[in-house]
Amino acid sequence: NPDAVFAYPNQKPFPCGQLEDIGEAGGLLTPDMCIALPNVIGVCECQPIEDNPSLVTPIPVTPAPVTPAPVAVENPPCSICGEGKEVGNPDAVFAVPDQPAIQCGLLERIGEDGGILTPAVCEALPPLIIGVCECRPIESVTPAPVA
Repeated sequence: NPDAVFAYPNQKPFPCGQLEDIGEAGGLLTPDMCIALPNVIGVCECQPIEDNPSLVTPIPVTPAPVTPAPVAVENPPCSICGEGKEVGNPDAVFAVPDQPAIQCGLLERIGEDGGILTPAVCEALPPLIIGVCECRPIESVTPAPVA
């Protein structure tokens, strides 16, 4: 259920669909998180992938409640393009050697939501993505005059 919201203690709640996008993008969740998450995200109602069910091994789900261990680090939201800037091309793909590629729009949402990207990663990203993601100043919206 991509519209369900997964809430983890001491973390910002995530819509299940966004959590799935983050996992599929790779590189943002640790292997330990990927192993543990299926046991605690019952609200997402995960289903086998339909493209090739023979490749999917169902994960046994225990009906007993599971209490996840609290996560000590909460990373603040950040702008991946730098303060006062936004992604101009959300469909562009950012890739670096030995890391999975990710769409600029998804990376921007991950930064804005906080919790995953460390401050050091956020500080390092702007010069790396400014061209491919077409970072631009955030346009202020001026209300139309009322007659």
